[in-house]
Formats: sequence, C-alpha cells, structure tokens
Amino acid sequence: MANVNYAVADNWGSGFVGAMTVPAGSAGLNGWTVEFDAAFDISNIWGAEIVSHVGDHYVIRNLAWNASVPANASASFGFQAEPGSAATSASGFTLNGAGGDPAPVLPALSVADAAVAEGDSGTSDLAFTVSLSAPSATPVTVSYSTAGGTATAGSDFTAATGTLTFAPGETSKVVHVPVAGDMAVEANETLSLTLSAPAGATLAHASATGTITNNDVVTPPAGSAGLDYAVKDDWGSGFVASMTVEAGPSALNGWTVEFDSAFTITNIWNAEIVSHVGTHYVVRNAAWNGTVGAGKEVAFGFQASAGAGGTSATGFLVNGAPVGGDPAPVLPTLAVADATVTEGNAGTSDLAFTVSLSAASATPVTVTYATANGTASAGADFAALTGTLTFAPGETSKLVHVQVTGDTAVETNETLSLNLANPTGATLADASATGTILNDDVAPVPPVVSIADATLAEGNAGTSDFAFTVTLDKAATGLVSVQYATANGIASAGSDYAAQTGTLTFAAGETSKVVHIQVTGDTAVEANETFTVKLSAPTGATLGHATATGTILNDDTAPPAHVPEISVSDASVVEGNPGSGGGEVDGWLSTSGNQIVDANGNSVQIGGVNWFGFESDTMSPHGLWTRGYKDMMNQMEDLGFNTIRLPFSSDMLHATSQANGIDYSKNPDLAGLTPLQVMDKIVEYADEIGMKIILDHHRSDAGAGTSSNGLWYDSSHSEAQWVSDWQMLAQRYAGDTAVIGADLHNEPYNGTWGGGGANDWAAAAERAGNAIGDVNSNWLIFVEGIGTYEGNNYWWGGNLMGVRDRPIELDVENKLVYSAHDYPNSIYPQPWFSDPSYPANLPEKFDQMWGYIYKENIAPVYIGEFGTKLTDPKDAPWLEAITSYLGGDLDNNGTTDIAAGDKGVSWTYWSWNPNSGDTGGILKDDWRSVNTNKLSYLEGIEYDFGDAGGGGADAGTQAHALFTVTLSEAATGPVTLDFHTVADTAGAADFTAVSGTLTFAAGELTKIIAVPITADRVAEADEHFSLVLSNPTGATLAHATGIGTIVNDDGAAPTTPTEPTTPTTPTTPSEPVHDADLQALFSSVDSWGGGFNASIAIHNDGATAAHGWQIEINMPYEIENIWNAEIVSHDADGYVIRNAAWNGDIAHDASVSFGFIGKGQLDAAHIDLLI
Repeated sequence: MANVNYAVADNWGSGFVGAMTVPAGSAGLNGWTVEFDAAFDISNIWGAEIVSHVGDHYVIRNLAWNASVPANASASFGFQAEPGSAATSASGFTLNGAGGDPAPVLPALSVADAAVAEGDSGTSDLAFTVSLSAPSATPVTVSYSTAGGTATAGSDFTAATGTLTFAPGETSKVVHVPVAGDMAVEANETLSLTLSAPAGATLAHASATGTITNNDVVTPPAGSAGLDYAVKDDWGSGFVASMTVEAGPSALNGWTVEFDSAFTITNIWNAEIVSHVGTHYVVRNAAWNGTVGAGKEVAFGFQASAGAGGTSATGFLVNGAPVGGDPAPVLPTLAVADATVTEGNAGTSDLAFTVSLSAASATPVTVTYATANGTASAGADFAALTGTLTFAPGETSKLVHVQVTGDTAVETNETLSLNLANPTGATLADASATGTILNDDVAPVPPVVSIADATLAEGNAGTSDFAFTVTLDKAATGLVSVQYATANGIASAGSDYAAQTGTLTFAAGETSKVVHIQVTGDTAVEANETFTVKLSAPTGATLGHATATGTILNDDTAPPAHVPEISVSDASVVEGNPGSGGGEVDGWLSTSGNQIVDANGNSVQIGGVNWFGFESDTMSPHGLWTRGYKDMMNQMEDLGFNTIRLPFSSDMLHATSQANGIDYSKNPDLAGLTPLQVMDKIVEYADEIGMKIILDHHRSDAGAGTSSNGLWYDSSHSEAQWVSDWQMLAQRYAGDTAVIGADLHNEPYNGTWGGGGANDWAAAAERAGNAIGDVNSNWLIFVEGIGTYEGNNYWWGGNLMGVRDRPIELDVENKLVYSAHDYPNSIYPQPWFSDPSYPANLPEKFDQMWGYIYKENIAPVYIGEFGTKLTDPKDAPWLEAITSYLGGDLDNNGTTDIAAGDKGVSWTYWSWNPNSGDTGGILKDDWRSVNTNKLSYLEGIEYDFGDAGGGGADAGTQAHALFTVTLSEAATGPVTLDFHTVADTAGAADFTAVSGTLTFAAGELTKIIAVPITADRVAEADEHFSLVLSNPTGATLAHATGIGTIVNDDGAAPTTPTEPTTPTTPTTPSEPVHDADLQALFSSVDSWGGGFNASIAIHNDGATAAHGWQIEINMPYEIENIWNAEIVSHDADGYVIRNAAWNGDIAHDASVSFGFIGKGQLDAAHIDLLI
C-alpha cells in the first residue's frame, strides 16, 4: 500500500494549512483511516473527520461520500492548525494500520523583482529580496548571480555573485547590487538576478528582474514649429477645439504651447496644462507624445467655456518661439431648423423657420433664403418667399416667416422646404429645413344603423305582428337607406311566419323605423321558435347591430302528465375515530401512471420529513433525550408534514436490550421497550394523529450514514437476512395503514443497475419487493437509484438513469415508486453548480437523473432526501429550483406544468433532526425552535391527505352517511326537490347539518346526499338523525324521510363506575447494593461545539439480580439535563448518580441505561466511571 502524502500549503507562523493525500494503491480502498503523531492542534478540518486526538496522536477517517477510492486513484483532505513544539511536522503515519512516513516536503525559494532610480552620480542600492515559503528546521543555502539585460555590468551596475545561507527559522534574505548614477538621457535599463544550486529547499521563482529607472530629461529646443487651431463644436456657452503642433524640418523632443485667451478650459486630453495665469495658458506634451519627428505633427484637444472673446486665442508660442502668424480664425456655421404649423380653416397661419449661427461673429453675417414646393404648393397652400438675412455682430438667431393658407379640405399633412444659400462671414452647416402644414380637418362620421331583437307570443290562431325597430345612432343630413330580409331559425317561413324583404329609407333628421313581420298562431305544444331579420347594403350610414332575432313564444300547454314518485333511503355509517389535525387518506396507497393514489383513486402527494436515529447506536429516534416523542410528532403534523421517513438498521431490528438515548421521564411509555417496540409506539401514534410512515433500511450495522460498502448486505449481514427482515416488518404492520411502504435500502451507490451478479441492485430490489408482496400486498415499494450509470455520476441514491433501459418489475402491480436523493453545492461542489447557466440548468439535470420517470408517466417519483443548511450562497437557488419542480413547475418558469387534479413528485425533507452534520434540520439546536427560512421553501408544496379528490381538508378524515334518493321512473324533464337534516339523538356534535336543492336531469333515477359525520372516541349508544325531502317539482313525494344511524365503534356505553379502591402506599426504593459484577460503559451519542449527548449502560454480569445501583462519574463537564437516573451529589471532580425509582433492579445478564446532556467540548479521555 502506498504512503500518505503530507504537504504544508500555507504557513503564516501562528498557523498553517496542511493537506494529506490518501492513495488507494492497486487494490482500491473501501473506507480509510489515517493515523499520525504531531504536536500541532487542528482547529478546522475538511474532507475527513477526527475520530480521536489523544496527546499528540491523531486518528482521522473518511467522510461518507469519499470512503470508496478506486484502484490507483486517491482521496485528499485538508486542515488548519496551530503549530506545536515541532512546528508543522508530523510522523508515524499509518493508512488503515499500515505504516510509512511521507517524504518531508521542502520549503520553496523565491526571489522578487526590484527597482531603483539611478541618480546623477555615485551609486544606488538595488535590493533583491529572497524568501523561503516556510521556516526550515535545518540550514538552507542557495547561490545567486547577476546578468546584464539592457544594463551593462561595469558601466551601469556592479556584477554580484555569492551564496545566501538561511539559518533554521529564517525566511528572508536580501542581495544588494550597486547601481552607477549618470546624467545621460536614456531609457530605463534592466538586469537579472538568478538563483541556483539550492540545498535544503526547492526553487519556486528562481529569477528576478532589476529595473534601473532613468531620471534624466532633455530640454525641448525652440525651432520653426507650426500650430493649427480649430473649433470642432460650438454650442454658445461652450465649445470643443483642437490644436495641432507641427514639427517642421527638425524633430521635437518635447513641446510646449503658449497662447492668450479669455475662455476657460474645463477638460483637456493628449496634453497637460502647466499654468493658467489670467488669460495666459502654458500647455505641454503628455508623457507619451513628446517626441515628434521632422515633418510630423501631434494634436491635443480640450473642452472650454466661452469667454469675452468667444473661441478666439492669440499670441501662440511653440517651445518659446512664435508661430508664423496666429492661426486663421474659424468661421461660425449657419443652420436652419424644421418648423410645423396647423393650417387653420381660413386666413393665414405663420410657419416660422429659425436660422441660427453656431457662434457670435465679430463682423456682420449674411445668407439668402428661398421657399420650395414639397407636397404643399406655393400659391394654394402657402405664399412663396425669398430674401436675405443679416446677423449683426453678436447676433446668433433669426426667423423667416412663411404665410400658410387655411382651408377646410380633409387632406394629409403637407410639406414645403426653406433653403439657405450664399453665406458671407459664415459657412453652411444645415442649409435646408422642412416645413410641415398640419391638417386639422376631419371627414364627417356617418350614422350607424342597427336593428333590435323582438319577442311575442304566437297566439292560438290568426297572425301576430312582430315589430323590429331599426334605428340610427344620430340624425343624418341627407337620405339614409338600408335593405332587410328575414331568414329561418327554428321557425320556418310559411308555417310559422311570413317571409319578407324590403328597403327602409330615413329622411334627413329621422332616426327610427319599424319592420313588421306577421307570425302565424297555432295550438301546438312546442318549444319557443326563432327567426332572424338581417340588414344589408346601407347608403349614407354604416352597419352596427345588423342581425336581430325574433323569438316566437309558445303559449300552448300540454295536459297534465303522469309524474314519478320520489323516495329516500335510510343510511347507516360507522362514526370512526378522529385524528389530531390535518387530513387522513382512505385505505392503502397504490400507483397509477406517475401518480400515487388512495383507495378511491384520488391522486395524493407524500410531503414529509426524515427523523433519523433508529439506525444509529442509540437505536431510537434522536431528540427523545430532550422531548417526548408524541410532542415531537405533533409538531411535525402541526407544521404541515404528512409523512415520516424512519431510517433503521438491521441490527436495530434484532436488538433485545432496552432502547438507548431516551429520557424516560419525558417518554414513560417507552421505558423497558426494545428498539423495535419503540418503533411500534411511533407507528401507533402516527396512526392516531393521521400521519404516515415510510420505513427506510438505512444501513446494516448500527451507526451514522448509509452502509459503508454502498450495498444492502455485508460480510455480517446477508441479503437473505435483509429480505427476511423486510418480510418480518411487512407482516408486523400488515394491518396498520399508518405504514405505507418500504424504502428497500438507502443509497446503494456501489450497486449496478442490471447486469446480474451479487451487486445488481435492480434484481435485488425485485427480490425484496416481491418477498414483501408475498406477505403484504398493500405496501408501496420504494426503489432508490445508484451512484453511477454508464459513466454518469450523481448523488448517492439519486441516479435513476437505468430505469429507462431496465425498469423494475414487481409481482404486485401498481405498488412501485422510484426514489431519488438530491443535494446542493454545500454537500459537494458537483460540476453543474459551476456551470455558467446555473441555476437555470437544474431542471434539465433533474430530468436527466430522475425527473424523466415522472414526466414520461413511467411511474411515480419520490425524493426521499434533500436538504441544506442554507449557508452556501449556491444552495438557495438549488432549493428554490427543486421545490418548484416538486410543486409541478417542471421547467422553473413560474407556472405549473402538470394537469389539474394531478400531484407533483412526492418528497421527505432531510432532516427533522438539527444534528445532521451536512444539512442541519427543520428544528434548531434546542430541538424545539423551527428554522423558518427552510420551512418557507416547503410550505408552498406541503400537501394535506385530506385534500384527496378535492374534498377539502376533511375529505379524507370524515365518514359520511349516504342517503340514496330515487325516482320511481325516469322523468321526461327536470325534477327538483329540497332537502334538510333534522337532529334526533344525534346532534350538532355528531354530524354536520346539510340542506339544499337536488335536481334530476331527464332520464336520471338516483342521487346521493352525503351528510358528514363527526368522529369521536366516546363509548356511547348508536345515534340517529333524519333527512327530510320537500317541495318537489316534476314529481311527487312517496317516502320523504330517511333515518340516519351513526354506529358507535368505541365499545359499549359506559356504566356507572364503582367506588375507586384506595391506592396502596408506594414502597421506598431500597438503598443501592453495590455489586462487583456490575459493569458500566460510556458512549457518545452526539456532540456539537458547546455540548454533547452521552449514554451510560450498566450491565449485570453477576449470577443474581442487582437491587439498586450507584455510579461515580469523574469528569470536568457540567450536566445540564439527565434522564432515567438521579444526581446524588456534584463536586469539582464530578458526579455521583443513582438509579431512578423504577430501574434500580437489574436482572442477571440484563442492562439498564441512562443519558444526560453535558456542557463543553467532549473529550472521552477525560471521563472515568466507578461503580
């Protein structure tokens, strides 16, 4: 077996980070333990857990998720520690008991870059720092030497070679290289320092660059340079300008521009202002554009606010020399803006175009203008105009007024243009503008013609006049006409009415006309009949409501016909027993497609919580050391959970001693019970409060987490025993509907899905599921996934990809549910949590691994475990995504994707317990307060079994008295009647009064009236009430009263009690008799940062019973709570504790136990027991 590799990743003196790598070797590892000796103290660890730390000896083992290491692979863990007397060193390494210290990891040497200004004379010190990554226990040496780069040894620096020696504990040295100063103008120069030949260390960064920074500059020469100045943009109050420096025949090595101006520069680029005194500016090159080649140029720009002289500047100097005359002034620009005016109905309107100068001019500016036609025509729509505008010095805006002619013609908007030309003292920027003449005339809206419906009784003979009113919504100024014509509906022209067509004409001002249609009377008994009158072809109007319906009302009646008789049956119902809240589900659960259904075929959803502990060393649900189990389960039910997933181990089922980890003063009915008998109590109370139980084979031996080998069997627990245990449980709870099914094995991650052999989990699940079905055909069978399928890894138990290729087949149909586990980034940083599309990629990942089974209607899916502490920022998006998916939003877009009446994927949250190291719990560490931030995600997907079938919260829990109402024969028309209940010996406390109206459609013969019954646990006589029918129509009452009988199911009615007997006086507990054959064993049940939960078992090895016991516990910890024992005394050394009144006697080869909560960080080495 290969050796453990140990490396110090970071060391800051007072602490360090270490890493250890566990190689699997050629055989692979199925669980690993590392032992070593070290004086340092580990304060934090990841990727593993500390089993013990006694003196300098550490024992560290794998976590549940990294126990299995394939051949030639490795696992790793890390820790943070405070160094001890031997700093970071560790020795005496063993892996799973095999020795071999890892080779020591040498510290690393590095040299850092350095820089120094050369100076004008003498020498400067260029100092290179050489450092060790960690102190060494032995001397470390390394050679060094300089080498020229752009700097030359001798002229620029003094070459240096030598050897550095780090004494034990030293981590830093300095190499000094002398640099020669000069006044030469030159670029920065470099040299290098290289490390070599290390002893006692390795080289990490062996070369560094030394930079000699030049500090000499050239004075710019004056010359025949030129300068151009241009204003780029001018908005009156400010402007943007640029200046271009031209080098002339000689190059410039640095340049300075000076000028006078009243404007104020607010921003400058590609240069920097040296000074601004009064109106005088001095501007020089930036660091990067000072060199300008002969005949080349460089430019800079600025933004400024205008001064008294506008944008003008004078007195230009370049490097102190005047330029050849000031730059030519830049002319302002002219622009004309678009204009708009409403034309009006008469006269003229003023269309005003604004012509503007970009900047005020010091001299007059002129420009000519002229209008031109667009869609508007000169003369008809506007008056053509030409002319010249003159801007006096300082003016910047003028108006050109074009007269627009008003009219009342309905037309589109029209346009013309104004064009500028021939500018003097300015240039043209925007020489053309569009003038828009807005039309303000609208066409008259014609009236709307409509026809109204009409209704009339037909009469028995002759004709009746149907009058249809045709209206205009407003009077017209001219004639309006519209055609009309009748058309058959149910009524027929000729037999029921006289067909008619024609034209209506409205004179100017008229708004109403009438169309008269003659209807034929008869004595036939018939339904009402209809025909229509339709308007068409209007002139001078538009059609509104163009079709009217004429209804011919039948006024004939048939002679009275024979009517059926109505009767109501009696009803009898067993009252049942109540739960303590929430709804219950009827009968056993089954499956249909992807739905879990109740006995009535209604879809239901499991929404529960995991309560672990039976699988652990205590062999009882955790938390019972601080609360009663009924109180705990009531809180689960109150928070809306409908199911408890109850993990257990194979060893727990066969334990014969009393369950451990229970405060029997808070759970008196559990005293003396074996673990399996405690499970019976949990199941019994779940049935009482309406909750369901899923039994989960969590592991084979007692302990934490899933089975260490990732299988459902091991060398001490055969598959045959596993199957036999499930058959025993299935028979034990066969008659109890509280237990709904078997989660066959938790996280069989080392199983295969198909392929045959001992590790074929799919085949094993079928064997176990069918064995359960042989003795109990009512249970659901939950089959979890594996860890890896065809190279695709997922959470243990969560990979159900194999179902598509190899589905599970059970002998009992409609009982299979596939179960997956899913967890967030905080449990393990799976690659999909780092994908750029996270968390939007989660629905697709769910679909790939387990969601497709539900979406494709293969079978129901149940997420048996999912949970988080909500401390990792990536966990909340995952929890939002998975709860949305469970709630029916399968693509996480905020809307449900499942059919009405269907339920989403079922679930049980991990965990109820706060002592889950991975996820924490619904409860906080006090085992009472609720983590509301977690619960808020679950409340929206919780499900009440009482909602099955849409019957409301009590649909599943209440019995109903069902009264059958019957017609003696089918009626030809509807039959209605009223009903109501009447109390008798049963009253409001026994049933819910109902009343209402019942309607039989033609042909119907029976109806059911359901009266809700209130369940109770009172032993009483059968009770009665009545259902009374009244007010029938379409039938007569034959038997109008039904008797409802509520059958008592709580035993005989109570008889008069006899006088109670006088209770006996309790006996005084005997004084403890110490027996050398009593043995005490301490075990830690749970621990956390500030406390622990401990259990002490006392076994009688003697040949006779022990009567009373007392134990001394020497320890530095304070007991905060104790159960199943009493504290006799307490001093600085520890406690004296004796039996409770009821558990002092210990039979031969029997045991009793008690537990307590201790305060402080537990170290079992500090606890001594004396009995």
